[in-house]
Amino acid sequence: MREWLWQHRMAVIPLAIVLMTLVSLLAYGASGNSWSFGLYSTLFNLMWWGGLYYLYAREARKRTNALEKRGIFIYLRYPGSRPGSLQDVWAGGTAACQPHQILFQEVMSGSEVSLGRPTTLDIVGIPGHPERISGGRVPRHLPPGLMVLTLALPHGTVEIAAESLALEQLKQQVFHAGPVA
Repeated sequence: MREWLWQHRMAVIPLAIVLMTLVSLLAYGASGNSWSFGLYSTLFNLMWWGGLYYLYAREARKRTNALEKRGIFIYLRYPGSRPGSLQDVWAGGTAACQPHQILFQEVMSGSEVSLGRPTTLDIVGIPGHPERISGGRVPRHLPPGLMVLTLALPHGTVEIAAESLALEQLKQQVFHAGPVA
């Protein structure tokens, strides 16, 4: 359900707004208030929440654009690490790619502030194909609809979660001619 809502959010959000408006108007009418007061209150609340959503969406776009200038936004974790350790948790950050190498810079969640030093990953190969995260494997802090790709390193593996286009771009840059202009 969560994935379906995320994939169809552009249709669900207006539908939810219309439904909440009707419920609000009916609640004001049923509570004995005048319809004009109910309409005024509903419109005020719609403008208030719409303004907050606009500010949030604008800030999210600015953050996404700033991160995309630094590289491809991905989530990274080391499978096989001790459960519950920091390497077992998905870390979000940017990936600057070179042939057979990824420079991963973790960023603070919800911002574009870099955390620590960048990590250089020497990529040997791709043992499998990208898989969609679904069912019980969906971690709560990952956005739905991401694909997971396992990459082989000289001494183990690393899993990368990103949108399918970002994974294709990453594979192109790492295993072919480098950054695409």
